[in-house]
Amino acid sequence: MRRVASTACFWLPAWLALFVYAPVVGFGFVNYDDNRYFTGNPHVLGGLTWENARWAFEIHGPSMWIPLTWLSHQAMVSLFGPEPSWHHGLNLAIHAANAFLLALWLGRATGRKLLGMVVAMFFAIHPIHVESVAWVTERKDVLSLFFCLLALIFHERRSRGGGPWSYGGMFCCHALAVMAKPLAVTLPCVMLLIEIWPLGRGIQKRSLWEKLPLLGMSALASGMTVLCQNSIGAIGSTQDYPLAGRAANAVVAHAAYLRKLVLPEDLAVFYPYPESIPVATWVGALLILSGISFITWRLRKEVPALLVGWLWFLGTMVPMSGWVQAGAASMADRYAYLPFIGLYLGLVWGVAECCRRVPGAQAGVLGGMGAAMVLLISAARQQVEVWKDSESLMRHALKVDASNHVAWNNLGIALEEKGAMDQARECYASALKYQPDYAEALSNLGVMAAQRGQLVEALDHLDAALAAEPGHAVAWHNLGKVRLQAGDLDGAREAFEKSMELAPEFAMPRYDLAVMEIGMSRWAEAIVLLEPLVAMEPTFGDAWANLGFALQQAGRIEEAERSYAAGARAGSEVARRNLEILRAPKER
Repeated sequence: MRRVASTACFWLPAWLALFVYAPVVGFGFVNYDDNRYFTGNPHVLGGLTWENARWAFEIHGPSMWIPLTWLSHQAMVSLFGPEPSWHHGLNLAIHAANAFLLALWLGRATGRKLLGMVVAMFFAIHPIHVESVAWVTERKDVLSLFFCLLALIFHERRSRGGGPWSYGGMFCCHALAVMAKPLAVTLPCVMLLIEIWPLGRGIQKRSLWEKLPLLGMSALASGMTVLCQNSIGAIGSTQDYPLAGRAANAVVAHAAYLRKLVLPEDLAVFYPYPESIPVATWVGALLILSGISFITWRLRKEVPALLVGWLWFLGTMVPMSGWVQAGAASMADRYAYLPFIGLYLGLVWGVAECCRRVPGAQAGVLGGMGAAMVLLISAARQQVEVWKDSESLMRHALKVDASNHVAWNNLGIALEEKGAMDQARECYASALKYQPDYAEALSNLGVMAAQRGQLVEALDHLDAALAAEPGHAVAWHNLGKVRLQAGDLDGAREAFEKSMELAPEFAMPRYDLAVMEIGMSRWAEAIVLLEPLVAMEPTFGDAWANLGFALQQAGRIEEAERSYAAGARAGSEVARRNLEILRAPKER
């Protein structure tokens, strides 16, 4: 019976996670980054092949070096296809496994299985983690933590006298963690912390030497990520984000995370970077952080878990603190997935110590924690529903902050896909109201104006978008389409080629330029454009159809037949008809 109860302590948080997050299996993809990571990424949609696996390890966007995450997406597509249910289901399963592993590791490391279970339960149900679980793009969060926790289990075994296999397991799991998401680079420092408590052996020279290979892997992953982000221009300059502003934002963001720990009521998929932060705001936040640091230091002997948990939070937040600013967000809920474990740990052990020292407090504390869990479960279920589709997600973000220009833009995209053109146009205008030089919204307005035949207005919007962001490949592509619509063939070619130069794997400018060349009977030029395109996106049926037509007009009949056949297999009705026409004389 004791063994059954002990096992239940580890499994209960996992079952709780499954209960809270069960609705995500029925959700679709969202229009914020899912297109870059999944629905519009040919290297993912092509499944797990040698070519795609090689691509996973290369330096490229859309954000960081995450080869293991790419491989997991590719493998899931090969096994189950691109439909969202299975991909949401895997995120959910890994999160539940993480809750189990967290309870298991804490139970083994501290000997306090019930307290470890409570920490894992808070981790399983806290609403701030919904973003990491309900968003397919954030597979990297749940997958990275899975291997972090396995590494900590091997580390605990190593600290108890485990042999070389335990060190090998620790190193391999750490390597896999940083290959899933490089923000796990701080794990070796976490290991040093927990050697102070709960393992209680202190930081020894042997411990430091053992961590050096892990730190080397962390350094490699960090360097690869910087190269990836530099390749797409994601790292902000000190001119755009001055160091003083970054420091103030980091302090305020840390205090905001603490508020969301207690009151997770204003969670959003994107938090705009503030233009300025009042001195009183960042000074107040700094005083709060300093006060907590002072208290945890003073209580380090009585309740060492408080200091360890607090340093876990601060330390693992360092890569996300904004000193190297990647993107335009001031903070993100997903950043809390690993760091908040330290806060849960410190709070649970701190409360347990209070119960031990204050007679009669246990019943009240247990009741309060039970009520807190019920409230968190309710809040988490509500936050899960926010992620059911793009419109719901962006409307919720605007409830949190009506000046959120990214949410206005992406709400416009969602409404445009539903055919609500006037409402979509208003959303893009609202995005520009709060950020007048926002290239995404300017580009979207330009496309909408072109669809109405207002080409001068469309060109004005697109020129403004490119003036604001000259490296915006999509805006260059849209400019090419509008110039083509206006009859400016040379200008269209120039814009398409610029888009291809900025984003070589972006299929549409290459395709549209090839179609333009076909319209001008320039068969050789079209073939040169389309052959690498179909190699990159073998499921692009219309590209195969146009390649077949260009090859046929160039007299390369056998190659044209193969291209039409490939297009027909990819679902292109045009390719199928052309193939029938091409084969008809042979059959007669």
